[in-house]
Amino acid sequence: MPRTALSTQESKARESKSTARARRSRRKGARMRSGRQKTTFIIALVACVTFVLMLLIAPLVIPGDPNATELAKALKAPGTDGFLLGSDQGGRDVLLRTLAGGRESVLLGFGVLLVVVVIGTFAGLLGGYAGGAADYLVNKVVTAFQAFPSFVLAVAIAGILGQGTINMIIAIAAVYWTQFARLTRSIAISFKRSDCLKAARMCGARTPSIILKYLVPEIAGPIAIMGALSMSDIILTMAGLSFIGLGPERPTNEWGTMIAEAQPTFQYALWCMLVPMVALFIAVVLFNFLGDSLRDALDARNAPQASKTNPSFISKLLGRKGRERKVRPLTKGKAKL
Repeated sequence: MPRTALSTQESKARESKSTARARRSRRKGARMRSGRQKTTFIIALVACVTFVLMLLIAPLVIPGDPNATELAKALKAPGTDGFLLGSDQGGRDVLLRTLAGGRESVLLGFGVLLVVVVIGTFAGLLGGYAGGAADYLVNKVVTAFQAFPSFVLAVAIAGILGQGTINMIIAIAAVYWTQFARLTRSIAISFKRSDCLKAARMCGARTPSIILKYLVPEIAGPIAIMGALSMSDIILTMAGLSFIGLGPERPTNEWGTMIAEAQPTFQYALWCMLVPMVALFIAVVLFNFLGDSLRDALDARNAPQASKTNPSFISKLLGRKGRERKVRPLTKGKAKL
């Protein structure tokens, strides 16, 4: 065999070996990144769950009434007279008030989040999947609501409705449902153009079965990410409305109300304002961290064959390889062509 032919074969063999090594290194790097993302998400989830459980359980375990006033012990410094983090101008324990306010903020936040997810998802599915006049109406309403700054719109609605917990929930829900509606609508429109929908209809699948079996798993991941990120915005908006007097009626221990009440004594009793501000900062950071880590863990771009596979929400979260969906008839009888 000529020497040139041998050299050509050797060069091809070296190139194939180098290509194989490069592929192995890329796969290893992808697995390492996926492992780091899952670890980060688990850490964020544990931190958020621990923080929320502490806020929910601590007021029930620690004895004492957070609203009990004693003017003789007003503005006590932290660590004196049994006040671990000091007392406010009414002689109330700042630590107990902060924990009780955190419990109130978290419960109200989850309630508002549930309302906006249900309303926004329903409106987005109605407009994106149904199309036509429904899509036109949903798009125009969402655009009209998003034309105003979110906090300004919440203040305007809460100012019209008046002070109160229910009115504050309505004001915040009216602001944040548009984000979920726009996200769900865009996913539904993309789903309508997919081959999965066409194959399911050819197999005789009905609209409710298509939505539950194929469309809901598509929107579960993005909705979970936006929900975690929106939780911090909802808590901040509640604190802002309470700060200007449009939150729950007093007596309340909401963090925004505590910060507003501490303004007159800010210069010589810093702890009255600093403690609820630190609690609010921790809550916002933890929920933002949870949303970012969840987005990285569910990012479809990390999958090498994202365009060929359609991994479900749980498969992405656990890092399993997505499998191509096989559309099976959901109704008996012959397919409707």
